[in-house]
Amino acid sequence: MYFFKPLTTASLLAVVLNAPVIYANEPVEIIVVTATSASQNWLQSPATVDITWPEQSGLLFDSAQLLQGIAGLQADSRANFAQDTRLSVRGFGSRSPFGIRGIYLQQDGIPLSAPDGQGQLASVLLDNVQSIEVLRGPLALLYGNGAGAVISLTSRQPDQNTLATSIAVSEQHQQQQVNLGVVDEKQSLQLALKQFKTDGYRPHSRAAKDQLQFNWHRQLASTLQLHVRYDWSYDPYLQDPLSLSPDQWQENPKQTLAGAEVFDTEKTVKQRQASVSLTDDGSNPFQIALWQGQRDINQRLPFPGSAITSSGGEVLLNRQYHGIKGQYQLILADKVNAVIGGSAVQTDDRRFGFINDFGQRGDLRRDEDNQARNIDGFIRLNYQPSAAVNWHGGWRYTDLAYQITDYFTEGENPDDSGHRNYYQQAYAIGVNWQINQQLAWFVSAGKGFETPTLAELAYSPAGGINLQLAASTNQQWETGLKWQNSQQRASLSLFTIATDNEIIAQNSEGGRTSFANVSKTSRLGLEWQWHYQLSAQWRSELSGHMLHAEFDEGLRADKQLPGVAAAEVHWQWRYTPLLAIPLQVTLQGHYRSKVYTDDYNSDAAPAAIYFNAGVNSQQQYQQWQFTQWLSLNNITDKQYVGAVVVNQANGRSFEPAAGRELAAGITISYRW
Repeated sequence: MYFFKPLTTASLLAVVLNAPVIYANEPVEIIVVTATSASQNWLQSPATVDITWPEQSGLLFDSAQLLQGIAGLQADSRANFAQDTRLSVRGFGSRSPFGIRGIYLQQDGIPLSAPDGQGQLASVLLDNVQSIEVLRGPLALLYGNGAGAVISLTSRQPDQNTLATSIAVSEQHQQQQVNLGVVDEKQSLQLALKQFKTDGYRPHSRAAKDQLQFNWHRQLASTLQLHVRYDWSYDPYLQDPLSLSPDQWQENPKQTLAGAEVFDTEKTVKQRQASVSLTDDGSNPFQIALWQGQRDINQRLPFPGSAITSSGGEVLLNRQYHGIKGQYQLILADKVNAVIGGSAVQTDDRRFGFINDFGQRGDLRRDEDNQARNIDGFIRLNYQPSAAVNWHGGWRYTDLAYQITDYFTEGENPDDSGHRNYYQQAYAIGVNWQINQQLAWFVSAGKGFETPTLAELAYSPAGGINLQLAASTNQQWETGLKWQNSQQRASLSLFTIATDNEIIAQNSEGGRTSFANVSKTSRLGLEWQWHYQLSAQWRSELSGHMLHAEFDEGLRADKQLPGVAAAEVHWQWRYTPLLAIPLQVTLQGHYRSKVYTDDYNSDAAPAAIYFNAGVNSQQQYQQWQFTQWLSLNNITDKQYVGAVVVNQANGRSFEPAAGRELAAGITISYRW
């Protein structure tokens, strides 16, 4: 049945950004996400991996800001704080009406994804992220359920005693932060607090977020480390202005529908998590981690939900979750090593639904317990017969169990209780050949899976619970080239993905989405990244992808996968003029092709190109440090769609992006 209840705390995040950057002259190591889970040079990895180091200045309130510019990763900024950032990698996650699906998320080795594969980044203190590692392709499948890609956040550890305070403002937003770091020879401690408020981009889109993070790192022995962390976040109000139809968007993208005011559409979220991890990076590395948390959500939807068979127009959810994971690396033979490990994770959801009586809570319409339990075991093998050749492969087994208990069975409302088990396997193999010191070629293949989430099991297209949903499976192949020297770094990847039983959003209406399996889809894509240090003053970056993703059979045959851009290009220039006062100027451009809104490609968000600019400066005076920055986003005030709601039955599928926005900020730090 359902197991243990672990405890307490581990991990941290560290520092800020306007847009992600990979420095061509920085050491590149694949540490957490890589197939080997051990330090490995980027050029030797048999996988498509990118690492970004967020900048230390900016008004940061959306994880899409951190993730723009990574090839193959489509980060949709909804400009709606009641809806989480929508992420898609090579088509995985594109169906999600809220939250993040199809992508495995973790922070300092602690999962941010639930056992059912659903995750979110809204509660993460983004300003404390030091680096972001993104793994794509077949070797990502070794991370289990819904691992179409892996996004791993690494926290910043303070390197000296520091007290810092900062303030940032724009036409809509304001944010304040305080950060304390204390360091001695064997340990470091960090406490960060942040408050964010906004009036929003449209009427009825105000939001507020309060966050706190405590992090303690202790060196117990020469190779043994203890990491303890506590995260707390509270969003007292996140108003939802609702999505627009294409005609409404054309007429006025800044409008808010009357239903948002009538039903007072809004979300309140509170989350806390404690975690602890023990890591040894000696001759036989191992890691063990435990975590426990709680997430409370109260959300009002734009309809009453008064029918006895409805689930209500106001959602109340209390999620308790906990987990344990561990891994151990050992040498099996000369030039062969292995990592073996496993995890056990559980979520317990207490879910209620009430009538939304025009912004007031009405009668009960839903009362359920939803449980998800996931037990995984894996092995990853690495064989390096020579300095130039590196083989990597692995296998993972997953036992995922869902239990739904329905307590609301009044009148015509049926008992929607039920259970479903999924027993799945994933495996992959890859080889990397380092042709010379600057150039490497790799190829990999694998098979993975993605089970339905609890939210996808909740509603059937025919009514009632949706336990007939099967897990989708995918077969992936990838090959590519990597090249780097002291000034440049570039990669090119070609991949194909064939999926059976693809899970799609069949119908989405009034905040409630039902899902179904379709038989087959196929994807063929090309990704590229190029980072060039032209001189000490100039640095440029170019990344992008081309993706052909379509249904293969049935009524949808030859139609493009909705929610997925066929092409996306991101470029960035940075200039540091030779001045007495340190200064850095940044210019960014981003292009995205049209994005279809439904399975039959009946409408699409038009293609768009927009530009951002920024300037920052930093001065040092004895133990004081001063940082100032100024940014102008969407310079031309381009009207474009930030994200689409896939298969929206009422036609309101467009979520407008923000217009032109000027922002500024200052940070004052004292170090001792």
